[in-house]
Amino acid sequence: MDEVSRVFKIAAEYRQKFGTDVVVDLVGYRKMGHNELDQPMFTQPLMYSIVKNMTPVRDLFRKKLLSEGITEDKLKAIEKHTQDKLNEAYQKSKDLTFEQEEWKSSRWEAI
Repeated sequence: MDEVSRVFKIAAEYRQKFGTDVVVDLVGYRKMGHNELDQPMFTQPLMYSIVKNMTPVRDLFRKKLLSEGITEDKLKAIEKHTQDKLNEAYQKSKDLTFEQEEWKSSRWEAI
């Protein structure tokens, strides 16, 4: 379970136990802003002056894996496999149809 999932699980358990609302303050960013036309330096100059100097998480993780003995060829194979799966899912999404109510589950009915 990743950190974000763990935080939301703890928040849900807290709400169930104490019956009060919970706020999860999550800060996220997109390196290039909200969309192609957005220039985040206008709206968040301090944050994005830091962001522009950050090493992307992907590069940090890649360096860590290499230092732990994973080969460059293995990483390239993983990247290719991942990209192929994403492309396959994207193509399948082009003609996906479903009934409007299919996304609902019984867990959300009370909400």
